Amino acid sequence: MEESGDEQLRTYCMEILRHYDLPEGIIAHSVKVAYIAEFVASRLRASGCPVNISNVVAGALLHDVGKSKVHRRQKAVNHAEASAEIVTQEGLEELAPVVSSHILDAIISENDPPLTWEQKIVFYADKIVTHKLVSLEERFSDLSERRGDIKHLLDAAYKPTKALEADVLGSAGISWGDLESHWARFAEK
Repeated sequence: MEESGDEQLRTYCMEILRHYDLPEGIIAHSVKVAYIAEFVASRLRASGCPVNISNVVAGALLHDVGKSKVHRRQKAVNHAEASAEIVTQEGLEELAPVVSSHILDAIISENDPPLTWEQKIVFYADKIVTHKLVSLEERFSDLSERRGDIKHLLDAAYKPTKALEADVLGSAGISWGDLESHWARFAEK
């Protein structure tokens, strides 16, 4: 997609978020996830990895659209599957695998793990972005404190998530410090 096409897609994604009446906090989180995801994707592409940056940004923007209170789920059992339903309904079916595999359960799933670069980047960016940039250690520790009901999931998902992080960052040739520097530019805006 050309530059104007990328902007049109980004604008369309924002319209979708507003159409499905997402709370401002979820929209803000999604914009931040997209910011980090775009940086990682561009560095991956510069390193020679085949990655569709437009789909990464769009997938990051729409990964949580399934949290909408106005969408009536068809077969979806969680918000990631609901996000896949919505992007398909909105003519962006190529994003369905990206948004459906962003939840923590996906990393340990035999059926829907994040396998493509687009899936891996959105999965990872979602884990390290809350309202701020956090390490996986911080994120898992926070989730463990707040969500004792998913301790088994957190325990099972930690090592594969760390391995995915090493794969993504290593392949992109970036460090945690690079992510922090890039995030600082976002925070200054």
